[in-house]
Amino acid sequence: MRTKCGSNGKIDSCDIRVIRADCLAWMKKQQDNSVDLVFGSPPYPEKGIRYQGRLENRKTEEWVEWMLELTKEAVRISSGMVLWVVNGSVRNHRYLPACEGLLWKWYEQGGWSERSCIWHKNPLPNRLHWFVNAWEFVLAFKKPNTRSRFYWKSIAHPPLKKGTQSFQQRDTYGRRGIRKTCQPKRLVRPRDVLKIPVGGGLLGHPLAHENEAPFPLKLALHFVKACSQPGETVLDPFAGSGTTLQACMETGRKGIGLDVRDSQVKLAKRRIADVEKN
Repeated sequence: MRTKCGSNGKIDSCDIRVIRADCLAWMKKQQDNSVDLVFGSPPYPEKGIRYQGRLENRKTEEWVEWMLELTKEAVRISSGMVLWVVNGSVRNHRYLPACEGLLWKWYEQGGWSERSCIWHKNPLPNRLHWFVNAWEFVLAFKKPNTRSRFYWKSIAHPPLKKGTQSFQQRDTYGRRGIRKTCQPKRLVRPRDVLKIPVGGGLLGHPLAHENEAPFPLKLALHFVKACSQPGETVLDPFAGSGTTLQACMETGRKGIGLDVRDSQVKLAKRRIADVEKN
């Protein structure tokens, strides 16, 4: 599916494609550095329907090996970052450290990564487990010997207070005073923890609820703007309801969404068409 977005003062045009394909097989056919950013939410380990059509639960080790191969291909075809929104799972009262396992395997094989970011969402009540996570990892991978493409000013915001406090140099007695400075034009760098509410119509589009594991549009907008520039190509190997593709449309990026399930491909196309219409 290809759709053109008209000029609205922010963007000129964008090219959105939704493709029904297995993401690993599709990426193996692509050239090196053919996209500028890879951002998506892989299927969680030991959670329901598997991405490759398997209904049985997959072992944590199998998930790590599968994601390791997939991450290698994503890093190869991306000229920028590869970001996975994912979390570990709990089964039979036992935590499955899939994310930590993926990072360690990647490190053992000489891969490069950034420190993981945390997406903090609404705490969900759960009386079955004592330790309940209200957050998920955003794992960041990149090519060796490269600096991360992080345009922090695109997501920065002014400080809450006009004045800031800074310490003076110590005097001969070792005392250090505090002076007040005013920096009205200073921007605040984003933190490693993103607080984004979810549910109740906060996901960015009504059709997002037809996917079994949607994430909010604000999360995709944050990383699409921070790790790519207008006109560049963003790939989501797990398109789902098309949240990343909508973020590309709203920020002037070219988007490619992959999903192995025909139902999700149709869902993403419906969402893109509705966003373009409105």
